[in-house]
Amino acid sequence: MNRHILRSHIVPLGAACIMCALLPQCGGLTQEDFEQVNVDGFEAEDQLIDHNDYAYSMEYFKADGADDGYLYVGTCNNMGGLIGFYAQVLMNGGDILDAPIRPPEIRRYRPDLGPTEWETVFDYRDVEDESSFKTIGFRFMTILEAADANKDAPPARFLYAATQGEDSVLWLSKTGNYGEWEHVFTFDQLGGSIRWIEQLDGRIYLAVAYDSFGEAPPPGEIWVSDNGLDFRPIMQNGFGDPNNRGVQALIAYQGWIYAGTKNDIDGFDIWKLRPVAPGSDEHEYVRVVSGGGPSAHNENAGMPIIFQDKLYFGTQLYIAGFNPSSGNAFEGCDIIRINEDDSWETVVGPRSISGYGSGFNHFTNSYLWWMEEHDGWLYASTFDQGTLLSSLLANLEGVFAFLQKPQDKSTIETVSRLLNMFFDVEDYYRLTHAGGDIFKSPDGVKWYPVTMDGMGNPRNYGWRTMKSCPDGYLYVGSTNTTTGTEIWRGKAPEPDKNAARLLQQLN
Repeated sequence: MNRHILRSHIVPLGAACIMCALLPQCGGLTQEDFEQVNVDGFEAEDQLIDHNDYAYSMEYFKADGADDGYLYVGTCNNMGGLIGFYAQVLMNGGDILDAPIRPPEIRRYRPDLGPTEWETVFDYRDVEDESSFKTIGFRFMTILEAADANKDAPPARFLYAATQGEDSVLWLSKTGNYGEWEHVFTFDQLGGSIRWIEQLDGRIYLAVAYDSFGEAPPPGEIWVSDNGLDFRPIMQNGFGDPNNRGVQALIAYQGWIYAGTKNDIDGFDIWKLRPVAPGSDEHEYVRVVSGGGPSAHNENAGMPIIFQDKLYFGTQLYIAGFNPSSGNAFEGCDIIRINEDDSWETVVGPRSISGYGSGFNHFTNSYLWWMEEHDGWLYASTFDQGTLLSSLLANLEGVFAFLQKPQDKSTIETVSRLLNMFFDVEDYYRLTHAGGDIFKSPDGVKWYPVTMDGMGNPRNYGWRTMKSCPDGYLYVGSTNTTTGTEIWRGKAPEPDKNAARLLQQLN
C-alpha cells in the first residue's frame, strides 16, 4: 500500500485512540449521532385532532415466522390538555370525568417505505366511541411467551400492550398487525393503571398503581397469570403499607421479582418476591430498600434495568415535579443500584458514587424516565420540568392566585407585568438548559451528557422511552405537548468517521 495512503488511515485512528485514552467519555453516542425519524406527532392531520404528545411505550417485535421485525411506539394523547384541565379542577372544582380525553394509538416504523414513515397498527378509535373516550395512552409494551388463545396451538411469543385511562386494559398480538389484537384482561378500578409487566419462571406479573390525588387511593397491587391470559391478584395491600399506593415497576433479578413502589408519605420501597414453591400463589416478600433510598422525598421507584450484573432503579417526583398532596417539589431525580447481596448505593443523588447530585445536578430533572443499554453503555433519560416552569413564569399572576389566594392582587399584577417585560422564553430555555436530558455511562458510575436540551428542541421536555434495536440504532421518544412527540435514533459512526469528527473537535 502507498505509504501516504497508509498514513492517511493510521493517523486519524491513532489520534482517536490517544484521545480516547485522554477523554473517558470517548465512546457511546453523542447528540450529533441522532436524527429525527418521524414527523412531529406522526401525522399533521392526526396530530391536530388527537394530539399525540407522548411516546409512552416502545418495543421492538419480530413475530414468529416473520421475515422482518419493527419498532412499535404507543402514544399518550392530549397530555397538555389534560394537565390544564386537572389544574382547573384543583383550583375551581369540577368533574374529572369531563376530562378532554383523546384516543391513543400504536404505530410501527416502516423505513422500507420512507425515512419518516409510520403505520398505524392499533387505534383506540376502533374500541371506544367519540362520545365516550376514556383511554389516554398505551403505557407499557413488552414481549412475552404465553399460551395461544387457540388451545390446540403451542405457546407463542406475543406483543403485549397495557393502557391507561378510566380502565386499564391489557391487549396482545401475535403479529403486531392492524386488526390482529386480542383483549386479555381489564383492571376496572377507577384511577388504577397497569404500570409494568414482567415474567419469571413462565409466570407473568402485572404491577398496578393508582394515579389519583386528594382522597387516599387504595394500596398498590400485583397480579399474576400462569398462561398470559387469565390473571388473579396475589398482593393487594401495598406490601402491608397502605401508603404504598402503587407498584411502579417490576423486574426479574437473581430468581426474584423486584418491585418498586409509589409512596409520597415515607418515600418509596423496593421489595423482592418469589413463590414459596413452584406454581404456588403464596409468595415470600423481602424489603430491600425503604424510605425513598437516598431521600424520603423520592416518591417513586421505577424504570429498572440490569446493567453489568447490577440492578438499577430511578426515582420520580409526581406530578411534573410538584406533588400537591405531599408538598414535595423542585427536587431532582436519583438513581440507585442494588448489588447481588441486596446492598445498595446511590449512583446519582445525595452522597453519590458518581459525584452527581440529584437530577444530574439540575433540580428540574424531576423524573428519571427511562434507562436502556446500547452497545455496552447505559443510557438514562429525564423529564426536565424547566420547560414547563417557563409557562409558570409567563403566567405568574395566575400561579400566585392558585397558590396563595391573596386579598391584594395589585402587587402580584405589578410583579407580573415587570417580569413579562423582561421575560423571553427562548432566552430562558437557553439559560436553564430546558428540554429533556440523556446521560450515558460505561460502568454505571461515570456519567456524561448526550443531550441537555431536548435534542436542540427545549419543548421536548422529556424522553419517555428508549429502545436498542437489532438495526444498531438506539431509538428515543420524546414528550412534547406543543407540536407532538418526536422519535430520534442514534448510531455510532464508523471508526474512521469517528476519528475525523474527534480531530475536527480538537482543531
